[in-house]
Amino acid sequence: MKTDQIYAVVDIESTGGSIGKDKMIQFACVLVKNGEILEKFDTFVNPSKTVPQRIQELTGIHPKELKTAPYFEDIAPLLHAMLEQTIFVAHNVGFDFQFLNEEFRNIGLPELTIPAMDTVQLAQVIFPTASSYALQEIVDWLGYDLNRPHNALFDAEATVFLMNEMNQKLRTLPLTTIEKLAELSNYCIAETNLFFGHVLEEMKANPVDLREDLIILDGVAIKDPSATRKATQYRMDKHYPLSSDDKVDLLDASYLKREAQEEMMNQVYQYFKKAAPNAGLAIEAPPGSGKSLGYLLPACFEATNEEPILISTKTTVLQRQMMEETLSYLEQLVPFELSVASVKGKQNYLSLANFDYKLSHIDTDDIESLFSMRVLVWLTETETGDIDEMGAGGNSSHEFWTNIRTGSSQLSSHFLEKWLSFDFYLRAEKQLEAAAIIVTNHAFLVQDWKKEVPLFRNVKKLIVDEAHFFPDVIQQAATVSISSSTFSKQLKKIGNLERTDSILSTLNQLVNKELIRPYQLNAIESNRQLFESEWADFIEQWINKLGIEMNTDPSVLKWHEIEVSLAKLNLSLKKQLKELTTLIYEIVYVGNHIIQKTDLAHEQLSVNERFNLTVFKDILQDITSDAQTLKAVFNQNEQADYSWVSYFSKNPQLSLTFKRASYFTQDILQEKLQQYTHTVFTSSSLSYDGSSDFFKNQIGAQELEYVSLTTPYQYKEQVKVFVPDHSSAYTDFTKEEYVQYMIESIEKIVKDTSENALILFRSNDTLQKVYRGLQKRKGLDKKLILAQNLSGTKAKLIKQFKKSKNALLLGADTFWEGVDLPGDALKIVIVTKLPFDSPDQPSVKLRLKKIADQNQNAFIHDMLPRAVMRLKQGFGRLIRSENDKGVFVILDHRFVHSSYAKAMRQSLPDELQIEEINWDEISDEVRSFIEKE
Repeated sequence: MKTDQIYAVVDIESTGGSIGKDKMIQFACVLVKNGEILEKFDTFVNPSKTVPQRIQELTGIHPKELKTAPYFEDIAPLLHAMLEQTIFVAHNVGFDFQFLNEEFRNIGLPELTIPAMDTVQLAQVIFPTASSYALQEIVDWLGYDLNRPHNALFDAEATVFLMNEMNQKLRTLPLTTIEKLAELSNYCIAETNLFFGHVLEEMKANPVDLREDLIILDGVAIKDPSATRKATQYRMDKHYPLSSDDKVDLLDASYLKREAQEEMMNQVYQYFKKAAPNAGLAIEAPPGSGKSLGYLLPACFEATNEEPILISTKTTVLQRQMMEETLSYLEQLVPFELSVASVKGKQNYLSLANFDYKLSHIDTDDIESLFSMRVLVWLTETETGDIDEMGAGGNSSHEFWTNIRTGSSQLSSHFLEKWLSFDFYLRAEKQLEAAAIIVTNHAFLVQDWKKEVPLFRNVKKLIVDEAHFFPDVIQQAATVSISSSTFSKQLKKIGNLERTDSILSTLNQLVNKELIRPYQLNAIESNRQLFESEWADFIEQWINKLGIEMNTDPSVLKWHEIEVSLAKLNLSLKKQLKELTTLIYEIVYVGNHIIQKTDLAHEQLSVNERFNLTVFKDILQDITSDAQTLKAVFNQNEQADYSWVSYFSKNPQLSLTFKRASYFTQDILQEKLQQYTHTVFTSSSLSYDGSSDFFKNQIGAQELEYVSLTTPYQYKEQVKVFVPDHSSAYTDFTKEEYVQYMIESIEKIVKDTSENALILFRSNDTLQKVYRGLQKRKGLDKKLILAQNLSGTKAKLIKQFKKSKNALLLGADTFWEGVDLPGDALKIVIVTKLPFDSPDQPSVKLRLKKIADQNQNAFIHDMLPRAVMRLKQGFGRLIRSENDKGVFVILDHRFVHSSYAKAMRQSLPDELQIEEINWDEISDEVRSFIEKE
């Protein structure tokens, strides 16, 4: 902020978000100078119109408070005079500033022409790792308690806090970073760029030394890799805390003693102490028992850099969470320094070379300049270069984020030697050499198994968390696929000779140096054009062949999958496929000839020319890989175990995907598990019928030691399980009747309680229809209703749900598991339908076919065990601690009235009684149990 400048931090509450239509109901302004508050102004405003109920609930402002409030025209001259010599600041200034000026204009006062700054955009740049930039969430992340959000004065005061925090943060950054931020800030809304300019002026006048943990390379400040602490005292004369008291002594006051968790710690420790165990170890841990700490503590004591332990979890999100939370926690407590490394796929990491090139070609009037500002600040903080650290605040689908990621050929190792020592992915790989504990994710691990020289080839000890997902990840890795949009991205980069930003245009500059012949570029361009035309026609033929029609109902969005024989094409498609293969390989052939020729003339090339050729080489490698996949998917000489096409109803032409699965590849991948001397599998769902045999068969293990940990929960007192006697089998309804039944049932259960409810579906189509139906029910008009894919990302939905009271969250797929909603965040779980896999799904058909080939009953040996384990996962969402309490409702009478009801019962703890309850009494019973002390 500028010294001695007065900033007017403003917040406005209104009857709605429409400028020119809605009216102001509260105005607040806090005047700030040199970081100190000079004056506060706050008033309600009579809008002369009805305030919607939702606005009353959001702001807490009652119409009675507005009846005696002044009209805007009464206070407008005062506001105008107060603001006209200030810099206007607001959180979402595009709304507040325009709204206020519209009100001034309506009563005949001139619009304000003062500078205006937006704290949302500033926060996105200055705090690039924040998970949300909503005012309440960003200030809470910074340690400020905004206890009355959507009250104008409280919001304005919170914005003052945020502005001061941002001012202080900027002043800790290197001068070179501030200079680049100021240079790139023209794109910022209104005059937000002044914020950077003012700080730059003052930092130039009062320069400070560069922080010790940073280095500057070609004008870009990054964390110094050499400053990263290495373990120098990895093993001291300390022993694993075998007893409970020893564990309590080792861990800090936040450690919550759990019998099941301590049993798991000791089981894992004793297993790894065995020199050569005869089998893997499968540990089923109850939900909320803290299994991550349960295996990480003994792993820390047993792992060494000579014999590292590899830990694989389900997703990159969980991988990062493990590094930042559990391992960081242990790092502070164990009596030695931890040597830990984490690695993901290359595409997760920033390429410093790519970003350097992007900076030198940035258009400061383009949104990419704003993204670049975020990256510049983040580079002063990140040690990993994992782009996922930046989370919210940018359009992640924008091409910018793809362009700055590490490419398949490790672009940074080829472009400008200055970046070679600092490349984030190469650093991640390097850290593996000295790491005792390595953290990765299932997909990356299984893909590593497929490499000729695996990254984890020297690892002999493995822990697989969320292990019930692992067989499906192996099956997915045994499937090759290619979509209608696969080639478009790389071919678009190649472009044409007319487009100045395309690769062909940049390479054309080398013609004058006689390193490239014009006919070569013309050949690439003509083959590209022919391929794109032929490929579009090929896709169109498939659209027609499959009878796919454009979806005309925008309310129904879903993926469709159709079984086809990709190895048996008609003559027309065979001919076209051959032509496509010839065209794409011709592009690769000519392109590689250009690369070989220019490699011999390396000294004649400028830095930019070398970079462009490296980009071109990367593109050729990607196209070659895609061409090989195309041949594998449509291999005419090898019969696929199963093949199919899928497409998204909204746009079949752009989403059509061809897939081909192989049992042989799947079996080879399963055999990779035999290369480890020690393997631990853990999950809350590993057993069926009291045994781990189902899971053992899924992963192809010969032997598996199974341990089921005792639950710490008193389920009989903490949970009620209801099956309404009004419930029916899914097959008793038409689709329309089933949706209506769901809507009426959910309303009946939740209407008389203000507790949060999670409603689990198996079909996204049904979920969407039920969601729209619930929104129309008057009995639910005071509830917040959220739905997967319709109300935001999964992370956003869960965050909003946790903060809410009286909310419904409709979820499918991943919401059955991995969702932690302890305490008051969740009191009711409703299962709309028993979670059997749809036999129409290609991945399910593949499994069932394999079982049928073995002369086994697919329902008994696959469908039923999977449904039981998934229902167990769904139940696990409800009770996450010893103090939790809640109701579990199953709206499918097959749970109690079917030939397999006894098997389904295994999904719930033994001590729980299933209560078939009168339909008319369920609402009272739910409320009564939840409210009972």
